[in-house]
Amino acid sequence: MRAFSPKIPIFLAFALAATQAFAHAQLEKSTPPVGGTVASASEIRLEFSEGVELKFTKVTLSGPGGGAVPLGSATTAAGNQAVLIVPIAKPLPAGEYTVHWQAVSVDTHHTQGTFEFTVKP
Repeated sequence: MRAFSPKIPIFLAFALAATQAFAHAQLEKSTPPVGGTVASASEIRLEFSEGVELKFTKVTLSGPGGGAVPLGSATTAAGNQAVLIVPIAKPLPAGEYTVHWQAVSVDTHHTQGTFEFTVKP
């Protein structure tokens, strides 16, 4: 009778642990699009790879010259915690804008990122 090799269960344990360690809410899509040009924008919509905790997720918007642009309260899409919606408080004049986001996924992992978009004249 051959002895059972403990290497297989240990390998599987490490593989599962590594998979869980890489489970973060990554930005998959945005509106306005990353690097895109739009005629106008009334909201920032961020679609993540997994659900985010609204209470701990933050989005800021900087306008031409680096000044802060007022935003409304963030919400998640009905029935989908992976989609964050942030209203823009007033119409955006033409120029380049920078979105900075910090997300905490439902499994408590933190991610963040920055991207630009342009509002055309």
